[in-house]
Amino acid sequence: MFKVKLKASVLQKILEYTRKPYEQIGLLIGKLGEGGLIVTDVIHGEGFSTNSCTVFPSETLAKVMDDIMKGKINGNIVGWYHSHIGCGVFMSNIDVQTQLKLQQFSPYIIALVIDPIAGEFGIFSYDHYYGLIQFSEDQIEIF
Repeated sequence: MFKVKLKASVLQKILEYTRKPYEQIGLLIGKLGEGGLIVTDVIHGEGFSTNSCTVFPSETLAKVMDDIMKGKINGNIVGWYHSHIGCGVFMSNIDVQTQLKLQQFSPYIIALVIDPIAGEFGIFSYDHYYGLIQFSEDQIEIF
């Protein structure tokens, strides 16, 4: 399993953005290198949200991809994040399906799940042999 290096400012932005009464979603921007995945920025989704689900708009995803291609965004999509408000850190069945769709593009795509009420987060990936994997603390570095 690879390591994840997460910029502290990214985690802070996610914490601030997810302090809302309904679920939030966004994309993680970074690159693969230095022995792992490096997350350097975050793009918040402005889609449909309720207290139990959220949707990242396809128009926003298309714009992000266009901005990456034009060099307006430094990095690539390396994952996504979403919040579970007061429910804990886990991947629902829908979350796993979303992760599987994204990992079609790269096995290094991660999911960051945050519970802003508990002040906890977890990072997940999916392995076709082992199934859903949650990264341990020693596999995550905040810099």
